[in-house]
Amino acid sequence: MKIKKCSKEDIFKYIDLQENDVILYLGGRIDDDNLYPPKYIKYLKAKIKRLKPTKIICHNHWYAKKYYESGILTKHTKIDMVLTYYHYFKGGELQTINPTDYDGHHNWIKMLIDKNPNIVYAMYISEGNKPPLVKADDGWFREDYDLNNVKYFSFDRTYSPQGLTGEDLGHGVRTRNASDGFGVVTNLVKAGFKNINILGFSAFGSDEDMSYHTTYNCGGDSRFVGRKYFDLEDSVDQRAEADILQYWAHTKKIKNLESYEKLIYSLKDK
Repeated sequence: MKIKKCSKEDIFKYIDLQENDVILYLGGRIDDDNLYPPKYIKYLKAKIKRLKPTKIICHNHWYAKKYYESGILTKHTKIDMVLTYYHYFKGGELQTINPTDYDGHHNWIKMLIDKNPNIVYAMYISEGNKPPLVKADDGWFREDYDLNNVKYFSFDRTYSPQGLTGEDLGHGVRTRNASDGFGVVTNLVKAGFKNINILGFSAFGSDEDMSYHTTYNCGGDSRFVGRKYFDLEDSVDQRAEADILQYWAHTKKIKNLESYEKLIYSLKDK
């Protein structure tokens, strides 16, 4: 099937995202198992229960798998929308710490539909050639799934710390590329949503202790293999993003459901 490109604003409208909705946006930090020890998972699960989000968005179905398997999301929790990079979705591969954690890629697409038959799969291209339409295979989804819920959009992931916060936060004014998850957060903030809650993002600042982070073990890509999150050598500035998210949390633009103190306590106590 062919899917015509729509705007990111159309994506928000399609899931009826309202200005005051309690949004929970789940990011890719969940890829690192060591950052989610059992006591911390219990804490985050309780935080979500108290939050009572009206809309849950997850940054790709691979990470959704881990949110369910870890127990952060209960098996009955419904995700409203999955955002996923089109070429990862099509190719079935993702740059992760341990790629074998994500076997059964197409099975998980269907399993999320089982949990919410109306889930929206929003595929995006955030850089380079952004064609007016893309192709998807009907077989990726369940036979009774409404394929109108498969969307395609694009967005610009360039930013500067000062442009987003009014402060350079020690990172200067240079324009750089956002990670895709961070890029979506910035678009939610710019769109004026009032109750954005994040979980699964490195929002504790750039000086976070990396000694307990897991080393990437993904193929032979020297930009990743043998490195930890803040030392990756791709086009993304992970440290700037962490400081911006921390700044936004402190200034109440967003709320970070995670707690550094609780995490460290849980890591020492596991």
